[in-house]
Amino acid sequence: MFPSIFSLGIEGLGPLTGKGSGLLVMAIVGGAIIPVAEGALADRIGIHHAFILPALCYIYIAYYGYRGSIHKTSLPPLTAS
Repeated sequence: MFPSIFSLGIEGLGPLTGKGSGLLVMAIVGGAIIPVAEGALADRIGIHHAFILPALCYIYIAYYGYRGSIHKTSLPPLTAS
C-alpha cells in the first residue's frame, strides 16, 4: 500500500515535492506505534477485539486512496447543508 500512499501524497506538490516526500517517509513511524497500541489494547480488551485498530487504519487508507484518486476538478464542492 505504501507506493500508492506515497504517490498520492506527493502528487501536485510542485517544487515542494522533496520536502513533502521527506515528511511522508518520516510518517512511517506510525508503523512502529500502531503495533504497540494494538498490544496495549490486546492486554486490556483481548486480542480479538484489539484487531479493530488495524481495521480502522485500513479503512482510513482505503478512504485516502479513493479520495486521492479523484482529480480535484471532479470533486463536488464542499458546501454547508
